Amino acid sequence: MSFLSSTAFEAISLVWMELAMFAVAAVVYVAVVGLPQVGPKKRAKKPGYEDSASNEAEETYKKWQQVKKGKAELSGATGLYLVLTSMRQLKKSPSEIESELRSGLDAAKHLLPDLEALPATLLRDDAVDLLPPVLQVLQDVGKRAEVTVYASLMAAQLRRRDFAGVNLTASKLPEDVLTPKMHAILATTAAHRQKLDDALRYLQLLPSDAGRILTPSAAAQIMSLAQREQRAPEILEELLRIGVQPQEKTDSNAELQRAVTTIKAYVKNKDLPSATATFNRLKKNGVVMRPQVYNCFLDACVQCNDIEASLLLFEEMKQLGFVDVVSYNTLLKGYLAAGRMTDARDLVQQMSSRGLSANKVTYNELLNAKVAARDRVGMWRIVEEMLSAGLKANLITCSILLKSLTQHSAESDLARVLKLINSVEEPIDEVLFSSIIEACIRIKKLETLSDFIEHYKTKGLFKNISAPVYGAMIKAFGEAGHLHQVRELWAQLQRHNVKPTAITIGCVVEALVINKQGEEAWQLVQDQLQYPDRKSMINTVVYSTVLKGFAVSKRIDKVLAVYKEMRNNGIACNTITYNTMLDACAKCGCMEKASMLLEDMRETSIDPDIITYSTIIKGYCLAGDVERAFSVLEEMKRDGHFTPDEIMYNSILDGCTKQRNVSEALRVLEEMKASGIKPSNYTLSILVKLLGNARRLGQAMQMVEDLSEQHGLKPNIQVYTCLIHACFQNRRFERALGVYETMIKEGCHADEKFYAVLARGCVQLHQPLKAVEVIKAAYRLQSSLPHGPRVVGVEGLEEILLKISKDEPAAADALRSELGGRGVGKSWHGPKVMGGPSRQRRRDA
Repeated sequence: MSFLSSTAFEAISLVWMELAMFAVAAVVYVAVVGLPQVGPKKRAKKPGYEDSASNEAEETYKKWQQVKKGKAELSGATGLYLVLTSMRQLKKSPSEIESELRSGLDAAKHLLPDLEALPATLLRDDAVDLLPPVLQVLQDVGKRAEVTVYASLMAAQLRRRDFAGVNLTASKLPEDVLTPKMHAILATTAAHRQKLDDALRYLQLLPSDAGRILTPSAAAQIMSLAQREQRAPEILEELLRIGVQPQEKTDSNAELQRAVTTIKAYVKNKDLPSATATFNRLKKNGVVMRPQVYNCFLDACVQCNDIEASLLLFEEMKQLGFVDVVSYNTLLKGYLAAGRMTDARDLVQQMSSRGLSANKVTYNELLNAKVAARDRVGMWRIVEEMLSAGLKANLITCSILLKSLTQHSAESDLARVLKLINSVEEPIDEVLFSSIIEACIRIKKLETLSDFIEHYKTKGLFKNISAPVYGAMIKAFGEAGHLHQVRELWAQLQRHNVKPTAITIGCVVEALVINKQGEEAWQLVQDQLQYPDRKSMINTVVYSTVLKGFAVSKRIDKVLAVYKEMRNNGIACNTITYNTMLDACAKCGCMEKASMLLEDMRETSIDPDIITYSTIIKGYCLAGDVERAFSVLEEMKRDGHFTPDEIMYNSILDGCTKQRNVSEALRVLEEMKASGIKPSNYTLSILVKLLGNARRLGQAMQMVEDLSEQHGLKPNIQVYTCLIHACFQNRRFERALGVYETMIKEGCHADEKFYAVLARGCVQLHQPLKAVEVIKAAYRLQSSLPHGPRVVGVEGLEEILLKISKDEPAAADALRSELGGRGVGKSWHGPKVMGGPSRQRRRDA
């Protein structure tokens, strides 16, 4: 025996002797005193921590339901990611999550770009269990994720020993797109499932230089199975062909490594009992244990939320001298997950007292907890402590801080985060780059995003930005009206040879259309048709967006030209497409074109919906062909698929008003009420205009009173404006003032247009001084008339003042002077339009 061996043997003998003496002493102690309390004393759980996570998950899930109803919005892929994690926290099954995503996508098509960007985020955060439902929904809508996403998912499933999941994921892809890495994963999976023929088949698909792809442990697993089935030479030949030299010898290192891998796999499935059994079996087999194995099992206890088991193991590790910074950080994560912030702080102090310095992982764990708790002050305090300890922020620190930013964040927060990002020693990777972009879009700081893009444009990072991220940026800048950025981003995408998706192209087209660049949007679509690999991306949705742009600008010639191009290119039209074109026909007074479109709908078996009928009826009414509108309404009622709604009846009433057909309008009103459709203020406005034009002021007044009482309506400013106008049409000056006083008494707020109608009416009925009082009331000056709670103003003020000047110049000059004292009308040259916001509100109403 060598000197070293002899010395080692003696040392081990001494250790065993001391352990034996310790054991005897322990037995005597237990016999006399009894067993001590094991583990640390349980602390009372602090109020507020217990249900905070589940409450947040429920709130996020409730918001998701509102999103599906169109009553709320999500903040991009990050918002959708939070929805998925909340569903997981609420114990939703994968099939339920898949169903939720489908229903969400059906209700809100604009979520598709965010869903496309989601797989990368899930992989980044190792939320692999949420990937399959996302990938399935994407595949079902024809948006299959990149092959690399499937490869990463398969690798993660293999690590979790989810062998059925590996095969299921692979089955979602055609054989010819499977990569060598995927074949290696499938070969390893087959070996674990004792399927040697399958393992051999996948090995044979690997290229000759694929040795680095197949791990040594996987090769050993396959070789071990081959030896059991007495087919070792056959398998060995294939392994050697791809450059793998299997190692048949195993030692304690290999056993420890296998145990660590097994424990991690069980933890992924939250199977702590099996992980515990593996750990205990390793100790029982007499393998020399190492801190790495204990840290792995400690992490398992923390990941499975067993804080008591974690504390017991931590105490054991202290006795063995195995505790290191990794151990403290792991237990810290457990305390933070359980909401035990005081214990977490105490642990960091204890760590320092043992001579172990907190590292970046420590501070990042604390920081993440503060961000999750939305503790802004505490969050920045952690950052300051970290920097004071001489530690610089890293990419993870910055990613955590970016997650904290919302629309309600202070201006200084974004600046501080960006300053930290600039101080990071590591090069910014594409994940952090994408996170910065998402954060700027989420908090609507597009100017900051523009500066950021300009700063990093020449640093090569844009080469790695995915098409969905480009799409999100283009969409955000388009909605903000930043056309130059939309064009620049599209040009960058082209320069860096990033292949756009149909969604990306759709985002560009929509950004141009909403900024009234319909011609440019159409040209872009035509340009994409020249690329063979993009032609299939120009779909119904993209063309419908172009149509919408020309419809809004009333370019019926362009609408029909785009429609013709769609048909020539074999792009199918749907109901939305036809409704868009029919609306253009209605607004442009081209209902003869509408007949042609309806015929095309029938030929292609596209069924009209309620919007189709409503649009046609509105179009005929606008064209003055009320009889034709009635005919369409009756046809729809006979068909039985749809019931007339308020919009349809209001369109017909409006048509009757244009024809001054009072009797027909009143008949339609009765039919409307008989159908159970409640008239609205818009209905009242139409009827008041109709009866006012027909010189039936009394009937108009009574109509407002009766319908308001019968249907619980409170007349709005539009109704009162129509009533005032009707009074002046019928030369009932005093009645108009009575309506005004009633309106003020009822608490209905006047607007600039109302005061303009009232003042002009006074002038027309030769009451210029009363018009002066009206204007004073509008600006809350001293007046004989009552006024509302705020200054409103008068639309077309100078024009009215000029008319007053003809009869009462002194009164007009005095009013100008008084208004000037309030800062109204600094320059009185030429007619002015004062106000305008109410005009916009009325247009929107």
